[in-house]
Amino acid sequence: MNLYYNLTCVVLPAALIAACSASGSKKPSATAVASASAVKESITHTEKHPVETLAEKLNSTTVNIEIPEADKFPLTQVAQTKEITKPVKRVYQFGFNKHEIGNIDQQSLQAHADYLIAHPDTKLLINGHSDTQGNSDYNLFLSEERAKQIARFLIEYGAPEEQIEVAGLGDSQPLNDINNFKENRRVELQYSDSRVATK
Repeated sequence: MNLYYNLTCVVLPAALIAACSASGSKKPSATAVASASAVKESITHTEKHPVETLAEKLNSTTVNIEIPEADKFPLTQVAQTKEITKPVKRVYQFGFNKHEIGNIDQQSLQAHADYLIAHPDTKLLINGHSDTQGNSDYNLFLSEERAKQIARFLIEYGAPEEQIEVAGLGDSQPLNDINNFKENRRVELQYSDSRVATK
């Protein structure tokens, strides 16, 4: 637009004035008219082919961006690849003559099930124990029932059954204080790559 304006308002009149001055007449000569027509035609031709602006160049430019393969995975897959650590709680207490566990303990067993699922080469040994009260044969039976109860929840939460072993040890392996009956009524979870149970 500026180019058209400059050529029309400045160059064209200047050409006419110069032509008139050269001929000494106020009436433009045929040469001046022809020159003005040529300038006008040049202006029209320029308007038909405007200069492409930077914005137009940017809009018309196609940019190919290569996305790395790692960035193509959805967030759910990224979350699934996160390392699942071994649960800390591995000792579960029981009431007198009981083999049921509470809701909080049931929820914590989900973490053990998830760990076994994520580590198919890992084995889990579930050792049931009892206190020294009562008959030893019954205590052996009760300790095994406690271990089986833990195993049932793990399998229900998705842990592969072939990765789980159950053992009832009765009152044969009490903790430091044999008279601490509450602490001895327990189940210990021992992974194949660990030796010491942790509360």
